[in-house]
Amino acid sequence: MKPVLNENFGTHKYNQILTTGKDSSSISKIYDLKNRLIRQTKEKYNEELGYNEAIISRYDTLQNLISSELKNVDNGSFVRVFLDKETVVSRLQFTKGDSNGEYFKFYMGDSETPIATGSTNPMDPSPSFEQDEFFKFLSQILEYPNQARAERETGTAIVAIEVNKNGEVIDYQCVNKDLIHPSFAKEAIRVIKKFDPKFNPAYGIFGEPVAGTFKIPIRFKLS
Repeated sequence: MKPVLNENFGTHKYNQILTTGKDSSSISKIYDLKNRLIRQTKEKYNEELGYNEAIISRYDTLQNLISSELKNVDNGSFVRVFLDKETVVSRLQFTKGDSNGEYFKFYMGDSETPIATGSTNPMDPSPSFEQDEFFKFLSQILEYPNQARAERETGTAIVAIEVNKNGEVIDYQCVNKDLIHPSFAKEAIRVIKKFDPKFNPAYGIFGEPVAGTFKIPIRFKLS
């Protein structure tokens, strides 16, 4: 979510107040048009640990705190805690930059044993197919559109796959179709539909299966 800075009131959805300190710290507050605080972000340099950190608090429309996040701004690692009526119901941990690469862990309540771990966010739908299997299929099926080839067009189509709480695919959309050659979006969706990907549903904050979106980039590059 970002504040929309546009003179056209039809696209103006949020207001932002940004305060900066002499020590380079900052506090960003984002409000909706009913003057309700939606998100607050406090950023500063953590001298003890030696990195820039952010504390991100999110609120519902009744001004109840629904999540709190401590983030390493320098490498993207974070711990995000989800709350319901001031009670911790779950937390998501993302670690980046260690010897194991990127890694997610999802915990319920105060438990120290994760119910889900892996290289993909468990709060998003997760593919039940192997990445190598998809890339092999892609190399055999993907066709470079003739018109795009003639015009020497290149680009990457990003396809968003809507997955319901049962893990079933319900829709495909190219989210950047206005930025690429139109034939890329059409071909990317055709190939992914033909592959017929299967997914595990995303986790909600209470550990329940929920609907979500999984994005796949398809790159078109001339040799």
